[in-house]
Amino acid sequence: MSLAHAILGFLREQAMTGYDLKNLCFDHDAQHFWTADQAQIYRTLDSLESRGHVSSRVRHQRSRPDRKVYSITPSGAEELDRWAATPAPLPPLRDPFLIQLRFADHLPDDDLLDIVRERRRAMQQRLDSLRARTAEESRGSGRDAVLHRLTLGAAMSDARAAIDWLDGTLETLSALIEQERTAPGKHPRLFAPRTDERGSTS
Repeated sequence: MSLAHAILGFLREQAMTGYDLKNLCFDHDAQHFWTADQAQIYRTLDSLESRGHVSSRVRHQRSRPDRKVYSITPSGAEELDRWAATPAPLPPLRDPFLIQLRFADHLPDDDLLDIVRERRRAMQQRLDSLRARTAEESRGSGRDAVLHRLTLGAAMSDARAAIDWLDGTLETLSALIEQERTAPGKHPRLFAPRTDERGSTS
């Protein structure tokens, strides 16, 4: 239920529309630790409203579509505090890149190295973006500001650890490839093995 509680948290800071939640919160403030699309946000708002955790009102606008603004209710604030005080379980481990790497043994050498290099490039880009955001949001000494910076720090720590691991992985794979190339009777894996019609490799 983390999405529902994230929405409650943002609504406790200020009343917003579903559009604002998507663009101001999940695409900005929370983008380094939680993602949500517009449909998920509206479905969750409907669920929260049916349980009495949020309320809504229609704000009429001249020459523009009406806006449905959501606010947290006392029961929503109570639920948010209850959830925030409950130890969170570790998230499930799901990383498509590690599955890709685990079964990349038949790739040509250069392709194998390239998927790791590309992952490192993406992680470096993420780290640079997080550093820029941290510099922009370095002001503020209140608890809310400090906790927000701590979430950015956690994301940067994860990115730095991933980059260190990827650098080590590139070193390990490069050494392995060199060892395979120089071993007696071995040839560089320049092409992926071919599969015949019966499914066997050659």
